[in-house]
Amino acid sequence: MQPIQPVKRQSACDYAYNELRRKVIELEYQPSTQLSETDLAKNLNISRTPLRQALYRLELEGLVMKQLNGRLRVCPISLTEVKEVFTVREVLEGLLTAEAAQLVTTEDLNQLEDRIECMKMAAVKDRHTDTVKYGSEFHSFLHTISTNATAKRFLEQLNSRIERYRRISGYKNPDYQPSISLKEHDEIFNAVKAKNNSLAEEAMRYHIRRSLKSIEETLKRL
Repeated sequence: MQPIQPVKRQSACDYAYNELRRKVIELEYQPSTQLSETDLAKNLNISRTPLRQALYRLELEGLVMKQLNGRLRVCPISLTEVKEVFTVREVLEGLLTAEAAQLVTTEDLNQLEDRIECMKMAAVKDRHTDTVKYGSEFHSFLHTISTNATAKRFLEQLNSRIERYRRISGYKNPDYQPSISLKEHDEIFNAVKAKNNSLAEEAMRYHIRRSLKSIEETLKRL
């Protein structure tokens, strides 16, 4: 019988980082919102030192920024930034998806298919939040199949901003249609399952270009 491993506790810094990152990405803290260290420390029930460490990590990820007066705010969003981020994302995810199609195993396919099924159930019930969530999980698992550590490292550096923009479209666009995203993920999955690396890459790149267009349309309405 294997001994039970103790649950590793989060440090105060990690706890603050994860909570604040989630709130920014999920738009609980809206773009350009002013942040108070005093209020954040009180709400999270932690001291200033781990809070500042967490905020520094969020600064590096482009989620919060320090203004000239020293005060903090959530980073604004812009058409320029989303175009830059998603152009780079398209190239990196295209590479990872092409390699995943060559390396994918039966167990990998089962994991990907499970996430597709969750997306389907969410789409049928018109639950946009869950559709976005399971779509993100599909992408994340697909990345793990690839062995291109450099592409994954660069993509990880963009991930927080990618996730925030994906939610802006999924949550704020009144014309958002979960069925479109589901269809595109199905096409990516089928190409990966067929081990057709060129088709898998093109399906992923098309999906990201279409996502960018949806985000741009949403931002123009805000």
